Amino acid sequence: MTQVRFTATDQRLQHDLKARVDAYFDYTGLPRTATTSMWLLSGFWMGGTATVLGLLVSGLLPAWLAWPVAGVLGLFMAATGFNVGHDAIHGAFSSNRLINALLSFTFDVSGASSYTWSNAHNFVHHTYTNVPGVDHDLDPGPFMLFTSRERPHWVYRFQHIYAFALYFFTYIVWVFKKDFQQIAAPNPRTGKRHPIGRQVEVVVGKLIHFGLFLALPLLVSGYAPWQVIVGYFSAIAVAGLTLAVVFQLAHVVEGTAFPTPNADHRIDDSWAAHQLRTTANFAPQSLWWNFFTGGLNHQVEHHLLYRIAHCHYPALAPIVRDVATKHGVPYHEFPTFGSALGAHVRMMKRFGHGTAANDVVTTADLPAPLPAE
Repeated sequence: MTQVRFTATDQRLQHDLKARVDAYFDYTGLPRTATTSMWLLSGFWMGGTATVLGLLVSGLLPAWLAWPVAGVLGLFMAATGFNVGHDAIHGAFSSNRLINALLSFTFDVSGASSYTWSNAHNFVHHTYTNVPGVDHDLDPGPFMLFTSRERPHWVYRFQHIYAFALYFFTYIVWVFKKDFQQIAAPNPRTGKRHPIGRQVEVVVGKLIHFGLFLALPLLVSGYAPWQVIVGYFSAIAVAGLTLAVVFQLAHVVEGTAFPTPNADHRIDDSWAAHQLRTTANFAPQSLWWNFFTGGLNHQVEHHLLYRIAHCHYPALAPIVRDVATKHGVPYHEFPTFGSALGAHVRMMKRFGHGTAANDVVTTADLPAPLPAE
């Protein structure tokens, strides 16, 4: 992976944000990790996933009803990832590393490796957000463009229409291909081969997932094998669509920047300012989206404060906005899910038509922060 560096020496934005956040927790006396209510909500999502899976495995439902219930299972799988695994892999759920490790394994049980996610998401994506050629989240495959390109192939002109059909394949690719590709490639943190123990961990996680979600229903449920297979792929397809939409609304929307490193692989900005320029919130006042996405509708707060549990993001959002405004850095936010979705569709259309080329922010265009007061 290309080693990109942030060269700005002015760290006042990050220092100011840290001081304000520290003051908030000192004043409230709250832990930075999960609160009791977050534990309860996490239990709801994990318990719901297990309950719906158990209902399908039992074979009590008629086949015609089991199929849509499999879709509900996919929603619970995605929500468990948002609310539990995501925080745990960031080390934000608990101050106890063992608890974080155990809760991180909910990713593996659901079919996605928590280890490869930690490398690709925690390290690469959270460091080089929206940097073309480095942030792998901007490489969705051969049929979509998440970056600007001169004279894109004519088929991309329709990507804003067919993208949502392809999003159904997000988790399927993740479970059956992406994790194996990443564990076979060098570790992006070290450039070396992944330890054998970690490779075994990925394989064991896959075996547990396939055992619970495929083998057990095939052996116990009484449904025909083809019905079990259709139900399984329906569940992970719904999970994939859900995951893709939530994550794309955070970065591939109108207003966010896609900074290109200079010839020396440097970005003339600070890491904190870069996160603000490249990330957006959606529906921040919505109780439903806070509940379902595990606070990932507050992506701005998450990218800057990823070691703090998501239950604190709504309270910290005014602080982040105030600090960003003080330093002259944008704070991107869409008031509703619908407005963010529209901004994503329009951005996809512009990428597909090649009309976003003039909007892509390069390092030469990045404005310097205003002096702190």
